[in-house]
Amino acid sequence: MMRTNRLKARLKAGEQSYCGWSMMGNAMAAEIMALAGVDAIVIDHEHGPADLMSAIGIMQAVSGTDATTIMRVPSHDPVYVKRALDAGIEGIMFPSVNTVDQARAAVSACRYPPNGKRGAAYSYVRASDYGLNASDYPAHADDNVVILAQVESKTALENLDEISQVDGIDGFYMGPLDMSGSIGKLGQFQDDEVAGLLAAAEDGVLKSGKALGGSAGGQEAARKMRGRGYTLIGIGADIDHIRDGVSANLENVRRN
Repeated sequence: MMRTNRLKARLKAGEQSYCGWSMMGNAMAAEIMALAGVDAIVIDHEHGPADLMSAIGIMQAVSGTDATTIMRVPSHDPVYVKRALDAGIEGIMFPSVNTVDQARAAVSACRYPPNGKRGAAYSYVRASDYGLNASDYPAHADDNVVILAQVESKTALENLDEISQVDGIDGFYMGPLDMSGSIGKLGQFQDDEVAGLLAAAEDGVLKSGKALGGSAGGQEAARKMRGRGYTLIGIGADIDHIRDGVSANLENVRRN
């Protein structure tokens, strides 16, 4: 059944929201995060090994929860975006949106004509309940899909004023690691230039009125991000939770 995109509504209202990342493409791990109460599951197809069939498994696993499913696509390829949306994904996160033309093309890939250039096969796809809701699906999809753009470079920051004005982008998700790498200082988050770049990007998003999102490295980082104005905060990936949980438990068992 076609669902109302709760995350899109929450971001528009400025409500604090949290997402868990599916790096492994494992439906049970995603289901656990969704049942635990995250507002969204981000299925990572940029760095993760998953494919579209495993993404469908994740969507099915979390369909009984309130969690919105988002896919970070590998690139800006409109064909991949089309296939993800046809499969029923409720949001697209575009990596490395560096120019206003890229931002416009991203929105266009998510919308049917005349609002965009998304190819149509809604008589058959999972997103329209395999055609059972074909007549209602196009308008529902155009209004319902949440679109997030990642700010991951100095170039993106330089063009952020224009990018942030593109109609259809619901929010921006910071990519500080790649941002630091774009100026040759990969991972040097304490560096003044890197910190200044991230702060300027945050300011630009907040000025635009669009939602500001990013991933937190722990409870203290999340607290600071909330104070900074982030309304979408990543609380870690399935790999983080398994790795850190096992490591902590093993250390406790060995010590005691």
